[in-house]
Amino acid sequence: MDISFVYSNQLKFWIARHGAFWGVMFAYQWLVDFLVPAFFEGPSYAAAHKSLLYSLVYLPGQFLLVYGLLYIVIPYFILKSSYVYGALLLALFCLLAGFANETFYRLAVSYSILPLSDTHSLGMHRILGVAGFAGCIKFMKYWYEKKYLNSVLEKEKLVIELQSLKAQVHPHFLFNTLNNIYSVTEKTSPVASEMLLRLSALLRYILYECNKPEILLQQEFETIKAYIALEGVRLNTNVDIQMNFAQATGNYLVSPLLLLPLIENCFKHGVSKMIDQPWINIQAELKGDVLLVKLMNSKPDHATNDSVPHGIGLTNVKKRLQLLYPEKHELKIHSEPDVFVVALKVELHRVSS
Repeated sequence: MDISFVYSNQLKFWIARHGAFWGVMFAYQWLVDFLVPAFFEGPSYAAAHKSLLYSLVYLPGQFLLVYGLLYIVIPYFILKSSYVYGALLLALFCLLAGFANETFYRLAVSYSILPLSDTHSLGMHRILGVAGFAGCIKFMKYWYEKKYLNSVLEKEKLVIELQSLKAQVHPHFLFNTLNNIYSVTEKTSPVASEMLLRLSALLRYILYECNKPEILLQQEFETIKAYIALEGVRLNTNVDIQMNFAQATGNYLVSPLLLLPLIENCFKHGVSKMIDQPWINIQAELKGDVLLVKLMNSKPDHATNDSVPHGIGLTNVKKRLQLLYPEKHELKIHSEPDVFVVALKVELHRVSS
């Protein structure tokens, strides 16, 4: 079932969604104002016209309160458990909506568009009713999105676990074999033995640590460094690699192997295809709770300016960011004439004490 109309952030769906909401609300209010008096006094064109004007006069106050509630109070305060500030801000929007309501009503009266009426006091009740209905829709949408994302995440997790089981070699056999090879090469080839040690550490991390939902950020950094060291040896240290990782990572947590595919792309789509002066620049820093990662690497001369690396690894990173860090990340990937650039922002949290 296509639910783009309800959940898509595309402008055309947003306009259609809100247009439908206000159309229904406007028609409902107009009909109620017209039909209730008509039931007792009989229908008339004057009554229909008057109720239509009242519905138009109350719209600015409704707009102010509804959009203040939907796009400020609920997402930035209520959903983040800041209830006191949320209630105060909601009260402020109610006052502003009431002021707008009274202002437009007085203007309509002064220009003889509407007569003075004792029922004008019901206008604020109407504004609150529309805002309350809009707020209920917002909460229901948020609840469904959260439930839907959780179900998707569970399915993704099951698929990943199944794929891992299909591809997994028994860890004890793997590490015993690596140790035997290391013993053989330790004296005959120091470079090869060093590579085996790094490879063993990398595989141990993937097999034993990556089954956790989150690991310490420092562990992710150390794994990246081990991978870069292996790639450096493979490429005969012909690559100029500049790295700057945050030293004080505290007890921040990150999803395992979230960053490694991005590093892998620097080698796979850039320096591995270059002969002359390949280079990689990796910057990773913490600013408050936000991890800022910027990756730059040279690209081959034959690559087009608008080409951007694609692959399963990069696609999985985007999916994982959407599932694990919804509305808490920003990933930008683009290509310049002689360099690929990846910029990632992720809001992290600390390990609970």
